[in-house]
Amino acid sequence: MTVAAIVPAAGASVRMGRPKLLIEFDGLPLIAKVVAALVEADVAPVIVVAPPPDAPEGPPVAEAARGAGAHVIAPAIRPAAMRDSIELGVRELGRLDPPPDGVLIVPADGVKIEAATVARLVAAWRERPARIAVPTCEGRRGHPPLLPWPLARAILDLPPDVGVNRLLADHADEVDAIPVDDDSVLFDLDTPDDLRALGVRTVRLFAVARERAGRPEVEVSLPCPATVGDLRRALADQHPALATLAASVRIAVDDEYADDAAPLSPDARLALIPPVSGGGR
Repeated sequence: MTVAAIVPAAGASVRMGRPKLLIEFDGLPLIAKVVAALVEADVAPVIVVAPPPDAPEGPPVAEAARGAGAHVIAPAIRPAAMRDSIELGVRELGRLDPPPDGVLIVPADGVKIEAATVARLVAAWRERPARIAVPTCEGRRGHPPLLPWPLARAILDLPPDVGVNRLLADHADEVDAIPVDDDSVLFDLDTPDDLRALGVRTVRLFAVARERAGRPEVEVSLPCPATVGDLRRALADQHPALATLAASVRIAVDDEYADDAAPLSPDARLALIPPVSGGGR
């Protein structure tokens, strides 16, 4: 039985203060990480509803999603609500012949989503495909829900001011709770505090480092707690273009050079500053 996914990714990231779907995790933009997990779990097609093409983040979000294997819809006007984005995805899936048997509704900011968890959910749903499968962790419901196609299609018939959660509530007696082993199904990325909790740090780049990366800063995912040495290794692993530089140049923490044993506080300002002459090439 075929399972597709809809990833509503057209939001403006107001609480994050910047396009959160372009924040990098393990060297990948968030939207690409989410799509890649779904593709690895053999979910297809993956429909990503991206921001409009004229939004600053629209083209890069669409490009990252396509590069990870998604089919992208980029509406001319930003959808007003997540329900509107999901409707666009449902209509796109309805054009398939035949449509999928089941549909995952996947938050675009599900940064901790794992392919194994998605595969577990899909396998459980296939045993009872007329019902809704919802992952749970420690007794709490999470994301993504997996709906049989007739119920996903019914999203189009909801009253205009009603969200998809209402549909799930109205069909509560048709929901199967699927226990999973990790908390990825419970986590959303909404604010800078959420980002810091994940150990993601922004590193400013200067001189040849900026040239090699093609941008003024990069994100790295670090363990907690972390040291400058951990940061050096993460830069090399997650940003190969910076690998040779990261291995040799000094790293500034709060505007002061620090050795590899120095600890990194959650709010430390980080920078990779090669010699102005271009040393470290």
